[in-house]
Amino acid sequence: MNRKIRRLVAPGVVVALAVGFVVVRQTTGDDKPVEVKAANEGPRSARGFIEPPALAEKVAAGKLPPIDQRLPEQPFVVGPGTLIQNEYMDWQDGKYGGTFKGAATFPSGWLNIAGGATILRSPSQSTEVSAPNIVSAFSHSDDYKTFKFTIRKGLRWSDGIPLTTEDVRFPFEDMYQDKFVQTPWPTELYTQGNANLGPAKLKIVDQYNFELGFSRPYGSFIADLNSWIPYYNDLFKPAHYLKQFHQKYAKPASLAGLVKSTRRANWVQLLTYKDVLHWDVGDPRALGMPTLNAWVLTKSTENRSVYDRNPYFWHVDKSGHQLPYVDQVVIDRVVDTDALTNAVLGGQVSVASGGEVSLNKMPVYKQNAERSKFRVFTTKSFNNPLVVYLNQDYQYQDPGNTWQKLMADPAHRFGKAIEAAIDPEGISKSVYFGLYSKPGPEWQGHDPGLAKQLLDEVGMNRTDSKGFRLGPDGKPFVFRLTHSAGSPDFDPVAELLKEQLGQVGINVQIERIEGTLFDQRKAANQIMASMAWNDGPAWASGMSEDFLPASKGPWSPATWTYFTSNGKEGRKPPAHLQKFYELYTARKAFPPESPDGKKAYEDLMTWFRQNYVFIPTAGVRVTPNIVDARLRNVQKEGSPYELDTYINAEAMWFADE
Repeated sequence: MNRKIRRLVAPGVVVALAVGFVVVRQTTGDDKPVEVKAANEGPRSARGFIEPPALAEKVAAGKLPPIDQRLPEQPFVVGPGTLIQNEYMDWQDGKYGGTFKGAATFPSGWLNIAGGATILRSPSQSTEVSAPNIVSAFSHSDDYKTFKFTIRKGLRWSDGIPLTTEDVRFPFEDMYQDKFVQTPWPTELYTQGNANLGPAKLKIVDQYNFELGFSRPYGSFIADLNSWIPYYNDLFKPAHYLKQFHQKYAKPASLAGLVKSTRRANWVQLLTYKDVLHWDVGDPRALGMPTLNAWVLTKSTENRSVYDRNPYFWHVDKSGHQLPYVDQVVIDRVVDTDALTNAVLGGQVSVASGGEVSLNKMPVYKQNAERSKFRVFTTKSFNNPLVVYLNQDYQYQDPGNTWQKLMADPAHRFGKAIEAAIDPEGISKSVYFGLYSKPGPEWQGHDPGLAKQLLDEVGMNRTDSKGFRLGPDGKPFVFRLTHSAGSPDFDPVAELLKEQLGQVGINVQIERIEGTLFDQRKAANQIMASMAWNDGPAWASGMSEDFLPASKGPWSPATWTYFTSNGKEGRKPPAHLQKFYELYTARKAFPPESPDGKKAYEDLMTWFRQNYVFIPTAGVRVTPNIVDARLRNVQKEGSPYELDTYINAEAMWFADE
């Protein structure tokens, strides 16, 4: 098969079509540095790069190689449209210097998503461009079963050791496949993300080239290669560092000493402990671990995490600066969200977005902006507003019970009634300052009369002495809505839902539980209905798949167990749920933003809209972003994803006051 594939490419990238393969390479032809530099910067190197002043002393003392020796043969060139699309950010080549101040309730802060080291790179939360990032060339067969990679020659870990295919072979052979270690295979490395189809087959070609082969077409793997969620850690690990914790390579006496000093039970626990994924990049155990991130952890205490610029980070701008522009990131630990808000209001935070800020605090942010010298703007979000999930599998062992009869209704009238009873506009006005829109036109909208009619049709046409509807069996019916209060809006939205559903006669019981207990009950299939947010805006690009049946809110956890265990456990999906798995599997064959991938995604979303397994409480989410007023290369007001404020951090720089 030799299909024609159209690829959009970023500046500095060309696409070549080869027989049976699509090849993406970075070119350096038009990316020579131009004559732009700040007053405090030194002369250009022989290759045309500008040494960061923060590193000049180490270079002069011979403690660090000069910039020409630290950068690979082909650095990744960053400019307009590379990290964020042109319409959402006005790019300016920047200047070196400064410190990002931050506050968080956990050690990593926002550095766990802002490393800049995905294997491929597309602007923002898209996956279509897929420019080689860690690699210098990337290709795939027309059937999306074979993927070829060429590591950038001269790219180095943060300690200066070259990145090679040994850093791919080690996790595959000495962690995932090692009979003692048995590190679980990352979901992304299974064919189509399905453990039953087996993991990727690795072929090492030479020091810089390797291939991955899958048993079935797996075009959506391209999205994983772009994503900051799995990141590079699944595929690349610093072998030279981790080998000191592995029995196969370490000297027995040294290994025993490390096991003892870290209070691990054995060397396998030690290796697992030292293999720190990007989510825990600020944890003390990450100290000393080489990274590909823009900043390297250099201090981690109970109260503070400090990250310094990675001398070997391979991104540069067209003026010859080595990114990141900002030299250091300091994350101070705070005890709770109130303390975090106080730090923001006091001007002690350079960048705040996502879960660190809340729309209900917008008035106080704006009141303090000028005094604390920060700027406030709003964007759309990586997340949907809160969603109501209806668990199709709740009490499925008793198919004759009321809940199962409601879920098995081919017309899905109970789910339609829930949607018609919810008033998104009222929720937006009451909780979100009226800034959240209504759900799209594909949803039927607020219609209490229709809700009552549908409930009557399913047999809930009788009421108790309080006016609440009885179940079709004539017994009291309680709609138990469980949530974990993951953000300040959970409680008020839950109360509004109780009121709105109560107006059509549904007796709602709100169950607010701690997050760990929520996860335990989800795993045990003990949740009837739940409320949670999800990553809906990022589904189309394949950046996230938290629409899955047992992800954020459980809508069919038992059939998901059946699917992932190849039928050994869980519930065999009824026909309407089986259709979801067929559509989901079909989509995995294609890159999400290809024409075939887009068609498969729309088919999947149509299924969701027709089956009412989850129901929106509002439309597009709006969220605040707070940045130091001096920062440049910040995304614009109204941009589609608030998380880009963090993920774009390598490109931000401080202008003079």
